[in-house]
Amino acid sequence: MTNTTLSWQPPSFPPTIVNNDGTSANRYDVRSTLTHLASTRDNVNNIYMLYYITTKDGPKFHLNTSCGMAGSELQGTFVSLNDLQTLTARGASTIGPGKGSAELLQWESTAQSITAPRDGDKWTNTRMKVDFEGVKLDVLIKPTGGNLNYGGNGAICLDPRGPDLDPSINIPGWSWYWANPTTRIEGSLTIDDKEHEIDTSKSFALFERQWGNFDCRPFYFALWGWLETGEVFIVWGMRPTLEGRFSRGFASVWHPSGLHEVIPIGPNSLCSDLEASPRTGIKYFNKFFIDLPARKSSITFTKWIRDAELAPAPPVKQYITISESYGEGMCEWNGKTVRFFGHVEQLGGPE
Repeated sequence: MTNTTLSWQPPSFPPTIVNNDGTSANRYDVRSTLTHLASTRDNVNNIYMLYYITTKDGPKFHLNTSCGMAGSELQGTFVSLNDLQTLTARGASTIGPGKGSAELLQWESTAQSITAPRDGDKWTNTRMKVDFEGVKLDVLIKPTGGNLNYGGNGAICLDPRGPDLDPSINIPGWSWYWANPTTRIEGSLTIDDKEHEIDTSKSFALFERQWGNFDCRPFYFALWGWLETGEVFIVWGMRPTLEGRFSRGFASVWHPSGLHEVIPIGPNSLCSDLEASPRTGIKYFNKFFIDLPARKSSITFTKWIRDAELAPAPPVKQYITISESYGEGMCEWNGKTVRFFGHVEQLGGPE
């Protein structure tokens, strides 16, 4: 039986176009950065997806995929599938030969491919395919509504890594980091050869474009949330201690109206309920409290999948070890207590 979740019914927004996605607020047109092939492997260069999938036969799954180009001839993939019937997670990562286009979002490898259409905006009806570790996905994506621009304009500054040879983007920590948080999806999810047709009326995705000349190690967490009142947020926390304290981070909030807020993280923020992975010994937090005093708000979130770690698959046995989990929580927001669902990612662990 499916564990009860908050509603995943997507909001009704018109298709995303340059006139309604936030570009007119003096932001760059994100279509120009859908694809990019760097000359080195120093930069993060990923398409990151969070899928909230309700199948027509009933079961619900939370799927997270990442497709990253390392230079122009290697592609990294990781896949995390949260089964909300059993509250278990499975997944792995790998890196191997891949190819991409600098002109069109067409990235291909054995494990994953992204193929954008050559007509239209070259984004709507992009086909996302995954075939890795017993998980197969075949969907078309249709972005709707406005985009969530992290940091308010799509650029966030973290510790620099590089340098990048392009002098126009070698500012330390420069990034393109944005998402479409209400992307509609249609297609199928197959798990261990059992195919599930996706119920498009109860499913959606976040499409996130990650590019940056920065480094987040040794440890960070990122938390996404969809409030019942329609807002969407992302919180980043850098280098929490064993006690769960951290002083560096930010929260970006997107409103359906297009309003963006960038909110500082307060001193009472706390990660808690630390547990070591039984496989790697890496420590992960299971509960999060985010203090937002400038907004007189706060966020409380609990992971649903405590053991949500994925590790490199053989024979490569390299690339990335990371934790990806669905969860739900409460937000004190505009003087009210509002429920939300979301996702937390943790890379590395406190020492």
